[in-house]
Amino acid sequence: MKSIHSLLLGVAIAGCGATDAAPSASGPIDKKIASLAPTPLGPAAKLDKAIASHFAGSTAKRTYIQTDKPLYQPGETVWFRADVRLARTMVGGPPMGVTVQLVSPRGAIIATKRVLAQNGVARNDFALADEIEGGEYTIQLSPDSGGTDTKKIIVNTYEAPRLMKTLELLRKAYGEGDQVTAAVEIKRTTGEVFADRPATGVVTIDDVEVARLPLKTDKDGKALAKFQLPAKIARGDGFLTILVEDGGITESIQRRIPIVMKTLQLSVFPEGGDLVEGLPGRVYFMAKTTIGKPADIEGTVVDDRGTLVTELRSIHDGMGRFELTPQAGRTYRLEITKPVNIVTQVAVPAAKPDGCVLRSVDQRGADVVRIAALCKTKRSVQIEATLRDNRLAGGSFEVDPNTPAVVELPIASRAQGAVRVTLFSAKNEPLAERLVYHKGASLKVTVTPDKKAYAPRDAVKLRIRTVDARNRPVKASLGLAVVDDTVLSYADDKSAKIMARMYLEPELGATAADPIEEPNYYFSDKPDATAAMDALLATRGYRRFEWQHIVATEGSR
Repeated sequence: MKSIHSLLLGVAIAGCGATDAAPSASGPIDKKIASLAPTPLGPAAKLDKAIASHFAGSTAKRTYIQTDKPLYQPGETVWFRADVRLARTMVGGPPMGVTVQLVSPRGAIIATKRVLAQNGVARNDFALADEIEGGEYTIQLSPDSGGTDTKKIIVNTYEAPRLMKTLELLRKAYGEGDQVTAAVEIKRTTGEVFADRPATGVVTIDDVEVARLPLKTDKDGKALAKFQLPAKIARGDGFLTILVEDGGITESIQRRIPIVMKTLQLSVFPEGGDLVEGLPGRVYFMAKTTIGKPADIEGTVVDDRGTLVTELRSIHDGMGRFELTPQAGRTYRLEITKPVNIVTQVAVPAAKPDGCVLRSVDQRGADVVRIAALCKTKRSVQIEATLRDNRLAGGSFEVDPNTPAVVELPIASRAQGAVRVTLFSAKNEPLAERLVYHKGASLKVTVTPDKKAYAPRDAVKLRIRTVDARNRPVKASLGLAVVDDTVLSYADDKSAKIMARMYLEPELGATAADPIEEPNYYFSDKPDATAAMDALLATRGYRRFEWQHIVATEGSR
């Protein structure tokens, strides 16, 4: 599986492949609020000035390292490109020196390159020695302006498979006795579907084979593997292996079955920060296994009298939300019904007798962020939207008691990312806050080859075109890597691509020790990607931001 060719030019940053992550109006409350006319915004001069002044001198950077592929054999060349961008603008600055090092699995620096970054882009390569040891290597980036970034690659000797295979379990958690379904897709390395061919699924639980499933692919090379877990499981160490034969050679693909025994890590997050008695609110939740992996769940919310209030089901990776209008004197708890036999429960945070809540609203267009505020009593409030050390928009408005007020914050279409929206009192006290993903203007990239098919060693010419949402040509910096796609399927690399790395992970505090699971999913065309992004921002992005030092500075002048 050697690389056909590697060509690194640049990477389109603005707008390419993003998803509008505000939740679609689904329930009756959502639909009613989304249909409201926007409330006019008045000035909030002192607060606007304080926030803009605080961010004025920011020089924070965003970096991204791209390689032509995630898996290499000894003797191959690692082609890399590094983006060093100013966080506020996402553009490169003046020419800058960058140190790039290749670090071995043992922590030794085996190669160092000094590269000049121009317009925020640096390019070079590492030639791997024929005798290099296998393992996980690290590419470490150190701009002269400060900071570091890393990317992992694998070096290993391997034999190219004849078939491209994917295997995905449809849920992220199963319990004793649960029905398991997994999607299988098989293609030849030439791209031809592996249609109407037999395969075998082997299920092992705690080192014992418990099921062998006869499978057959359909005309598209796809199949579903379905089986039931045993009613009693000791340790919960389960695997599903798919075996497929072609030309007398048997190939396999394996995935761990995420089996949950008795307990989960379960957290709940009222939207905006707090629930308020009598106000309709949304509560987001996140479920993980005891080792920190996402766990899809179903459950119920009951009050202190045991009355069923609502039912819930995770959207993606154990995250989801439910509606709750808390009543005075009542408490609520979340109980899990699936996977079965989970004993974990969690209390919903107590509602405040007075206050305000924020609610994200279905977005319309690329130049506004829509948000709703609800307050228990009549309030004069202020709202501010910030993004990567930029104040985007804000203003003041009135909220009538128990009546939602929708505001539209004008934002430049070129702005993109996780926008922090904060509701303040008239005295500049933060009342509620959440992150909302703003898609901004879209960028469409098309790659058209000069022929429909090629023979080995043929010259290939590609025509690349970048246009905006109105199909108007847009100047762009692009990064292109051409590689045998069996390498990609074999490596199964799910690390963040440029959209997730630049626009999402830094806002959510993602680290190697606490990563976002499959971050590229939220920028995909999956049907639930929009709702999943909303849930991710309301859980991983849930925090009490520190505003006191910002508003206090302006107040003391």
